[in-house]
Amino acid sequence: MRVDIPAFYEGLNGYDIYTGSRSTTGLVENDLTTRYCMRSLYQRIYAGFIPKNPKSWNKRYFKNVILSLGYIGIINTDIYGKIPQISQPSGELGLYLQPTKLIVSQPLVKFEGVIGEDCELIMLTPDWQGVLDICEFYAKRLSIAFTSLDVALVNSRAAVIAVGKNKSATETIKALYEKLSAGQPLLIHDKQLKDESLDGKSEPIWTYSLDVKQNYIVTDILEDIQTIIDQFDREIGIAAIGEKKERMITDEVSQLTEDSCARSETWFDCLTESYDKVNELFPDLNLSFTLKYGGEMHTYGEKLNESEGTANGTS
Repeated sequence: MRVDIPAFYEGLNGYDIYTGSRSTTGLVENDLTTRYCMRSLYQRIYAGFIPKNPKSWNKRYFKNVILSLGYIGIINTDIYGKIPQISQPSGELGLYLQPTKLIVSQPLVKFEGVIGEDCELIMLTPDWQGVLDICEFYAKRLSIAFTSLDVALVNSRAAVIAVGKNKSATETIKALYEKLSAGQPLLIHDKQLKDESLDGKSEPIWTYSLDVKQNYIVTDILEDIQTIIDQFDREIGIAAIGEKKERMITDEVSQLTEDSCARSETWFDCLTESYDKVNELFPDLNLSFTLKYGGEMHTYGEKLNESEGTANGTS
């Protein structure tokens, strides 16, 4: 069973998995900028999840599978012992319409077991989803913004339109502009170019100067890029204040922080529930994790607020 997530070394190298199985129809598709933004945003989430696993487990594999696929199976094998593996939920649905079995079909591991009896799941979200859709949602917008920035930077250099009398004059203008762009401080051209005229009266070179400063939008685009990044950070739990008001009161800052924690608290609660089940079935593993959100480190085992189901306090 092959799953296109960055658990495989080639996926980690190129992140082509983001443009292979996911659609970016209608926007920037399969380009370098989009892949760069996907990698950057994904790694911001990756840095906030810190699992504590047995030394024999590959931490990168474990984190990438959970974050990208949304869940990972913990199975007990005769050869390798208790290990995490990319798994396929299967079997008849149980009382609460959830899968009852796990199947692993990897080159070195073949396994089929009953969830809760000889295997368990660690899940990031209640809906069996990872974080790639979040990264893609913002990466497409960042890609468009960066493309607009590149265009604006190039356009800001074009301050003059010049028209030559003939091909010779046009080539002269091009040569002069190339030297000017290269930083040459003194430019000299043939006097004949000035003496010739387009109609016997006007100069042979007609120019139109653009108001670059008035049309300079690079600063605005940079602010837009930062706004998109701030929105992404708030969604994944990084407390981003964004464009701070002059008199932003404490309650407003607290509200922004609470908003940024909503999704991360869901992740924390779902991971906690999963870790409880794994540690109950395989107590010798003694798994734990730390999730950073809201500017604080939250560790598995924190007391939960029973009325809200969210973590209370920090470690």
